[in-house]
Amino acid sequence: MIVATNIYPLLERLLPESITLAPGRPGYLQRLYSGVGVPSQRAVTGDSFALVARLDEASCLQTVYRDLRQQALDGSITALNDLGWLWLNGKYWVADHELARHLLRMAAVQGSAVACFNLGQQHYFGKGVPVDYPLCAEYYQQAFALGFVPAAAALGDLYEEEVCADGIVRPWQVDLQQAFQWFYQGAHKGDARCRYEIGCRLLHGLQVAADSKAGVYWLELAAVAGVMPAAEELAVHFSIAQPALRYLFWRDQAIALGSELALAMKLDDQVRPQSGK
Repeated sequence: MIVATNIYPLLERLLPESITLAPGRPGYLQRLYSGVGVPSQRAVTGDSFALVARLDEASCLQTVYRDLRQQALDGSITALNDLGWLWLNGKYWVADHELARHLLRMAAVQGSAVACFNLGQQHYFGKGVPVDYPLCAEYYQQAFALGFVPAAAALGDLYEEEVCADGIVRPWQVDLQQAFQWFYQGAHKGDARCRYEIGCRLLHGLQVAADSKAGVYWLELAAVAGVMPAAEELAVHFSIAQPALRYLFWRDQAIALGSELALAMKLDDQVRPQSGK
């Protein structure tokens, strides 16, 4: 990807020399829910705390900011996205949604799939911009086309949604077949969430003809990747179907992933033989 060098004189004027710190430092729960969109490190490594941990462990956030700023001025598209993500969320320094949008757009025009996804998130949640589902869908599609596979799950969700969080109906057409197709594309590209969604639909005949064999196939792929609801679905399915060993395997896998439902199933299994005596 050729870097659009003409944006960097503008970038030096856009980026302040220092930041205004947000009050307090994010705690553990805020680290788990790091806000809207994703930083580049998470997209590349799958480590949701790569950038967050660096910020949390920093003795001086100004130093981290100056480093990211210099990387961005030196042509780093990753730093551009990450600065945009930070200003979008305002957890470490005070949010600036307009500046976030400028930075994310600069990264997006240079081919950053993650920045496209983050722009979609900005328009989905209406952070400093009007809520706009059609534009959000365009950004998600660009992100997917550029290789950010989780955008397929976001598109699947979007095409199933009728209203925004504020309850106001938007000019948006629900399209369940489109939703299925996006989940299907994401599943084939390896996205675990999409594999779970496709597996459930095929297993239960939702929006498509039921196909339990195919449904189990996709659910198993999702469960192996650590999607707890997929392991739960398999445990419930095999609690009725045979063989019993598959039920026990997926029940225990779901428990290992933290499923209270599967734990309750195991307790029932232990009580049932005693009550039958």
